[in-house]
Amino acid sequence: MAHMRGTNHEKEKHDDENSKILLKERYNLLKWLTNVEMRSPNVLIPVQIANYVESLPFCKLAVSPKCDRVAVMSYARQLDIYQISGEILTHESSVQVLEETSPEYCILQFSSSSTLILSSRSTPHIDVFDSMGAYLYDIPLELHEGIFDVNSAICGMQTFENYSSSSNDKFIEILYVLQYSGVFSAFKIGRLSKYVKMWTVQLDIGQTGSFTVLPQYNLLLVASHHKESTSLVPPAGLCSFRMMDMDPFVEPIRISTPDGGFFSRLPFSTSFMSYLPRMSLSFDSQLLVSVSTSGSLYLFEIPSLHVKFSFNFISGPRPVDACFVDSDEIAVIYDNGYLLRCSLEDLEEKMYSVKMRSKKEIDEEPELKDFYSEQTVMVSPAQREIFLLTADGDNSFLRKAAHKRVQLAGQLWFYTVWNSLKKLVGMAMGEPAEQLHFETHIAKFEFSLIHSPTRTLQELFDRTLKEHDYTRARELAETYDTIDIYVVLKSEWIDKCSKNKVTVEDVEDILKRIGDSEWAAEQCASADSDDFEVHKALIDLGLSLGESSVTWQIRLLHHWRMLEVCRIKGDVDIYMMARNGSCLDAALTFAHNGDIDSLTRIIESNMAVMKHHQKRILSAIPTCTSPTKYEILMPKREDGETEEQWELEEQNDGIYERLDKILMEHPDAESLIRSINVGNIPNEETFDFTSWVRETLPKIDFECGMTDICVNLLQIAYERGYEDLIHDLATWQPYAQYIRICSSVSESITSFQDSTMKSFTDRFSRLLDSELIKNAKDIVSLIEWKIKMTSSDSEESIEDRLRDAVTTLMKATNERTTKVLVAFRNELPSVVDDHVILEVLLNMTSTGADLMKSLGDLPVDKYVNVTSSLGSLMSRGVKMTFKSIFESMKEPDGARRVLIKLSRSGNCSNFDDWMSLRDDIYDMANGIYEDLVTTEEALEIFAGEILEEERIGSHPELMELVLTLNPKEDNSNPRKLSIAKSADVLLSKSDELMNEATQRGDPLLGRSRFFAVAARPISPKKSKEKLDWLDAIDAALELGCTMMPIAIKFCEHDSLLRDVVGLGSNYKQGKKILSFAKQLNIDTPIATALSYCALAALNANDAVYLSKYIGEVMKAKGVPVVHKLCMQIMNSSHVPTDMEDVYSCAVLNSSEENLLDTVDAIASSEKRLSESRRCREIRLDDIPVSEAVVGDPMYTPMRLYNARKEISGDVKQKITFYGKRNLWETNYGKREGFDVMKRLYAHESSTVALCFSLFEPAENVETGELSWTKNDKLRRYERGLRFFQDRVPLSDLVTAPASAIINEANKGDASITAIDRIEDYGCDRRRFIGDAEYRTETIIGLAGTENEQIFADALELAEKYEIDEWKLHMASLEYLLDPSYNVPIIDVKQIMKSRKHLSKLRTKLDEFHSRLRSMVLPSLETNEQFLSYISLFADAEPEKKLGDTIKKIISKMKNVEAIRLWTDAKYLSSTLNKIPDGNLRAIISSVLQFPKIGVKACEMSAEFLLEGDDTRPPSNPFTLFLLMRSNIEDFLELVANKKSRDDEIAYLDQAVILLENTPKVPPLLLDAIKMRSEKMHRATVTPEPATPSNGSSTGLSSYFSNTEDNSGMMKRRKN
Repeated sequence: MAHMRGTNHEKEKHDDENSKILLKERYNLLKWLTNVEMRSPNVLIPVQIANYVESLPFCKLAVSPKCDRVAVMSYARQLDIYQISGEILTHESSVQVLEETSPEYCILQFSSSSTLILSSRSTPHIDVFDSMGAYLYDIPLELHEGIFDVNSAICGMQTFENYSSSSNDKFIEILYVLQYSGVFSAFKIGRLSKYVKMWTVQLDIGQTGSFTVLPQYNLLLVASHHKESTSLVPPAGLCSFRMMDMDPFVEPIRISTPDGGFFSRLPFSTSFMSYLPRMSLSFDSQLLVSVSTSGSLYLFEIPSLHVKFSFNFISGPRPVDACFVDSDEIAVIYDNGYLLRCSLEDLEEKMYSVKMRSKKEIDEEPELKDFYSEQTVMVSPAQREIFLLTADGDNSFLRKAAHKRVQLAGQLWFYTVWNSLKKLVGMAMGEPAEQLHFETHIAKFEFSLIHSPTRTLQELFDRTLKEHDYTRARELAETYDTIDIYVVLKSEWIDKCSKNKVTVEDVEDILKRIGDSEWAAEQCASADSDDFEVHKALIDLGLSLGESSVTWQIRLLHHWRMLEVCRIKGDVDIYMMARNGSCLDAALTFAHNGDIDSLTRIIESNMAVMKHHQKRILSAIPTCTSPTKYEILMPKREDGETEEQWELEEQNDGIYERLDKILMEHPDAESLIRSINVGNIPNEETFDFTSWVRETLPKIDFECGMTDICVNLLQIAYERGYEDLIHDLATWQPYAQYIRICSSVSESITSFQDSTMKSFTDRFSRLLDSELIKNAKDIVSLIEWKIKMTSSDSEESIEDRLRDAVTTLMKATNERTTKVLVAFRNELPSVVDDHVILEVLLNMTSTGADLMKSLGDLPVDKYVNVTSSLGSLMSRGVKMTFKSIFESMKEPDGARRVLIKLSRSGNCSNFDDWMSLRDDIYDMANGIYEDLVTTEEALEIFAGEILEEERIGSHPELMELVLTLNPKEDNSNPRKLSIAKSADVLLSKSDELMNEATQRGDPLLGRSRFFAVAARPISPKKSKEKLDWLDAIDAALELGCTMMPIAIKFCEHDSLLRDVVGLGSNYKQGKKILSFAKQLNIDTPIATALSYCALAALNANDAVYLSKYIGEVMKAKGVPVVHKLCMQIMNSSHVPTDMEDVYSCAVLNSSEENLLDTVDAIASSEKRLSESRRCREIRLDDIPVSEAVVGDPMYTPMRLYNARKEISGDVKQKITFYGKRNLWETNYGKREGFDVMKRLYAHESSTVALCFSLFEPAENVETGELSWTKNDKLRRYERGLRFFQDRVPLSDLVTAPASAIINEANKGDASITAIDRIEDYGCDRRRFIGDAEYRTETIIGLAGTENEQIFADALELAEKYEIDEWKLHMASLEYLLDPSYNVPIIDVKQIMKSRKHLSKLRTKLDEFHSRLRSMVLPSLETNEQFLSYISLFADAEPEKKLGDTIKKIISKMKNVEAIRLWTDAKYLSSTLNKIPDGNLRAIISSVLQFPKIGVKACEMSAEFLLEGDDTRPPSNPFTLFLLMRSNIEDFLELVANKKSRDDEIAYLDQAVILLENTPKVPPLLLDAIKMRSEKMHRATVTPEPATPSNGSSTGLSSYFSNTEDNSGMMKRRKN
């Protein structure tokens, strides 16, 4: 521990010393080549500014204060962001910034928080990006006029963190900006919060150059332009200001007055001005260093601004820039590229030393070789960090640009004039026109980005280790004694081990050199590698380290032992895994992996260890491994008792002896040695190999299912002397054979032994036929073995049990074919006998040809009849199994089934086919089935099938094949049924079809009638009965009966008649009911039918039909239903004309039992009639309530009268029957009389009904409900009248419109909701509530209004009934834009704004645009409406994009209809024809984009403008070319189609002249016209050759390349 403390103390001492040693580093971060296009210098820029700015690299550099990111802005304004990781740059993003005319006067820098990048423009603007290069916003400054002026350009920017105390201040930094003109501005800036301007002041010190803000002193230092030759106050023109938080924000402390005037800024001025372009503040804010543009260096004290040191440049290398690098270190860059870095004390000496030395002398001194290019810019973002951007390239041009600006400008202007003159002369000589441009100079530069930090030795050393630069780390260790070389070697070794790149040389060069032997031994024991030689070298090195502990010696010996074993297979991974465990673990691993060779080797070399673990090793071997591979590892019994453990020879490699020697020298290492030998595993007891085999066999079977391995293991064990396993072998061999045949996965030896005979055969039955045939003998032997092993209670012999099992198996495997049966028959004829074959055939399911083929492969001579029958059935396509045919030979039912199948499978298509089928059935019944079925039964079966034929109605002759339909026909034909049998067949079929029918119009009823009619000649009576029933069923179904035909047939007829009469209004159809009663064969059908009709009319309160039927019914006598009718009339309120007739009819039709009751009923009726007046009574509930407004025919104008709303027939009958006059006389003065009168009159005249209602108070005073009408409008009108009856004079109330009364009455009721107000809007409230579709249309319709209350109601209802609010806004907008409603444009805009239509409608932009085009556009009329219409579209839509074009047209031309311009191609074309060419060419590209009509209109205009007319001359060819979509082929084809050949040639010649003098004409158009003109000129003199002579492929030569094309042109030409 003392040694460790001493080591740690020494390490800390060395670290402190290393931290004091400073080293200057230099890293090349990035290099790139680029071309810079330099423009002519601006000679109006002051010389001192231009000389400095334009001598800098043409690229801007910015480094974040955290030194984690670098931003580079190229001359082409491409911003690239890089991330610094160590000394490696990673490109993060690239952004193309807006183009600049003077990019050298732009500034790029990071903000103080490193989160923002600020990039100034020359105009001036400040573009703000985030640290990843994403553009955020821009800040425009004052004096911004959009053009470059150096006075307004930005000369400096500085940011500070915003320490605002306000919690609402969301800005993170404060930005100060200075312009050359002396304007100083302050902004608060953020990322997402953008910026806010704080203040702007004019410093009034003339032109400025740079500034710095010192918040701790509230001090602002600004560099002003000054004359170098005068003594300045303040020195170097450094002005100071006090900063304040209030106006005037900046107060001067010590400033200089501007001098020189305007002439000092001119390039030829004799006054030399200079200024401080940059300032650098020390890290303790006590000193300020700067270099003026004249080369003088100044070091100021802060805040006194006393000049601590100054260096006046006269000659030699000129300082360009200076900055603080460390607290006491300054860096100065010279114009020759030399970088001077020194302490403050040495600054004066060093600068004078550089001044006195030449460049050659500087190069010869090693300490002064920090040179860069002449164009270098230096950035020091943080302490001890310097970044330099250098540019190497056209230095001579740069010097000229910086110092000979007037000369360079004149030179470039001269080149511009000269080149322009040459181009103009060339154009005058006929060359193509070219655009003139100012001459520029393109220079090629190589830019380099260099990082030159200052690092402590410890930082550099730690960094080399971190970056795995071990070569440099070794150099540092060799150079400095304070660095431990062992630390480097250990780090390098650990790094190589982590990357798995250790080699034998590394062991010698690195690990062996480490003096820490204990650490080295540990690495030798734990290092990983893929090379055995490396592991061998590690073991050798570890064992050679005598100073290492015994633990590592033992561990390395164990590794050596594992290495020798694993090198056999060459698997390093196994070695590295095995060395971490014990020797026994390695043996078990080899056993688990099935690596018997390695297992054998490790046992032979460590037999003393392994001999106590034989069972464990054998059990670890995978069960799928063949026992023959590890047979030598099994014990062997000699002479029945003596056992040999294994047949191996022990190998001695000396390792075991070395371990024993260590144990003798170090007894306490025993546990460690045991750990590497066997670990914590105890030794085994005596190994019982027989038990192990019996335990292993089920394990092998369960885990891998390889029963052959089980048998092999038993055989090997038996051969090695373990004879007591012979019984196990007798069981496992059949099991293995069973598994091999069945390939069963779930089977086990236990289930195999316990399985029943049925499960045994079922498993075989699931095998494929090929497997069964292949293993026929083995399967039978296994079945026989199973039978012998299974005990049975029956007395059957083994042979019988075997035959039964085989029969079961054959039946299961031969259902379709007999391939398996034939194979077993051939292999085992003694087992598969004729009995087995018959059982199998009876179980087969195959039919037809398959069955015939199966029978052909078997000896079945005894079944010849079956074979012949099968042949007959096959000829007719009848497929039957062997069992069906075999059994049909024994019983009649089976024979009938065969005949039925034969008759149904005939597939007959004509008369001959049916005749042939009849003959076959007859012959089969008369032959094979003679003893089982008669020929009449066979013909009856055939007849039933022929009547099922769907075409029997159109081919009745088919019935005569088997039926006798002519009563006079002779019955001598044995192949036809008799007359009686034929009638029975037809009528049975008719009855069957009738029973199967389900409803009226069922086709089965028609077929049933057809067969009944067909049976009429041979059985008239039965046929008539059948037809009568069919008529009755039709009548019942026609009258609305819902019962099925079979239920109609078997129901009670009188009840059926009564139920049918009671359906709906059937009682009004007296004739049909009477006919239906006769068809049902009801006694006294007339009286019964009319009585039921009268009863139904009585129940329906139908007085008209009741009186109609009573007169007919009174004639009946002794009819119970008539008596029942009379009894109900006497008890009802309906009083016929003469009740005496009713009384007498009741007596005549009364039975003796109810005669007394009849007399009592008559007496009771007479008494009731005598007690009251004999007038007709009507109940209020009998009158329906009117739902409509019925106009009074006396008062309603003809144009408003609607005859359809007159009183209905039913109500008219009731009024006529009861008599309104009697009703009035009876009920006059009674409240119920008024109610009845109101309901009755409401069907004839709403006016009269309302009059009656107003005679009395409201029927329900509380709710005001009315029972005389259901019409909401009438009910509200009555409530309105009652509301105003005491408020308005009657004369005014009568003349007021109903709608006004309703609306005014509702205004006084605050409880009325939007649903109530819909009636005021003319909507049907009841329909609104009950009809969803009407409700939706009503709500959307209400939205089309100027009334805000109605629109608000529509929105409320839409929300309540879940209607999309979007539809309401769209309906409102359509209403406002519809000219038919005459809504003023001003009101439209105001309503749209108040209702927020556009914000809502633009949530569904596509649907909004579609509705505008389909619904709004067709209704527009004026230009003003159309312009308002197109303003509603999004910017990406054609209406909005092309709206400016339409505005331009209608502004230039009067009386132009904008709507037709957009929709009518002819009108658009005629308008274009009136526009001059110059204006037309400007809008053609837009007109072509007009949807649907643009292209067509342009083509029509091109055809017209090609010739022109009296008012419009022909257009320029270039205009026509543009109208033809700028397509050369279309333009030439237009000319060819519209002009004759001579005219075309003349036109093309003239077009060439015009186009050569027209600007912006594509060269391809001019070339094509020239080529076409030349071709036509040549064709006029000499015929065109078939192929081009020169093989030209330019332009459109392929279009005019052969005579066929020209001839085609000629065919289209107008002569």
